[in-house]
Amino acid sequence: MRKVKLNDIRIDGGTQGRLLIDQEMVYQYLDCMKDGDIFPALETVFDGATYWLVDGFHRYHAYKLLGTKQIEVNYKPGTQLEAQVISFGVNGKHGKPRSKEDKRFIVEQALAHELTKGKSDYELAKICEVSQSFVASVRSPEKKKKQADAKQKHIVKKASEIAENTSQTSIHNSASPMETGPDEDELRANELAMQADQDAMYKLLESDEPLKEAHEEIKRLNHLNAQLEVRLHGLMNERNEAIKMVKKLQSQIDKTNKVKK
Repeated sequence: MRKVKLNDIRIDGGTQGRLLIDQEMVYQYLDCMKDGDIFPALETVFDGATYWLVDGFHRYHAYKLLGTKQIEVNYKPGTQLEAQVISFGVNGKHGKPRSKEDKRFIVEQALAHELTKGKSDYELAKICEVSQSFVASVRSPEKKKKQADAKQKHIVKKASEIAENTSQTSIHNSASPMETGPDEDELRANELAMQADQDAMYKLLESDEPLKEAHEEIKRLNHLNAQLEVRLHGLMNERNEAIKMVKKLQSQIDKTNKVKK
C-alpha cells in the first residue's frame, strides 16, 4: 500500500467493469466521507509509470468531489491489459451488485480481449465471476434458448412432483388421522423438503428470461401447497385432540372399573 496523488490514478484504461457509474451511490459515499467514515483503499495495477484503477470507481469519484489530493491505494505490478482482465471479476462477490447488462458487457469484453479470448467458458466464468452457462449464452446466443427450454421443463416437472407428493401426503393422513398421522419430526421434514423445492424453483425463475407461463404455474402450485399444508396441520391437531379425548375416557373407564371391584 502507498499514498499517491488522486490525479495520478487513471480511470480511462478500459478497467471499468460497469456500463454506468451510480451517481446516487457516489454522493452517499461523499456524505459518509464527510462524516469521517474510513473506506478501503482503492485497488490499482501499476505498470511502472501509471496506476490503473481496477476496483473503487465510486469511491474515486467521491474523493474527487471531496477535493482529496492524495489517497492510499493497494497496487500490484502489471500491464494495462492485465489490469483490464483483473477488472472483469471486480464486484462479482462484493460491493454494489452488477446488473445483468454489466455482466454481459464484461463477458463480451473478455471474449474479445487479447489475453482471454481463447479461454474456455469455464475459465472465463472464473475470471468474470459469473456462471459458466452465462458465458456460454453470451458466446453462443443460440444456446440461450436451449437453456431456457431446459429450465422450463425442469420447473414444470419439479412443480408437478411437489403437487403430487403433497396431495398424496394429505390424502394419506386424512384417511386415518388417529392411526397413521405423521409425528412432529415427519411434519418438519416435509416442510423443509417443500421449502427446498420452492427455493430451487425460485432460483431458476431468477435466471435469464423465466417463462411467464411457468411462473404463473409455480404461483398456483405454491398456493395449493399452502392450502394442503394448512389442512395437514388441521388434521394433526384433530388427531391430537382425539387422542387426548380417548385417554381421558379410558381413564374414566378405569376408575369406574376400580369402583365396581
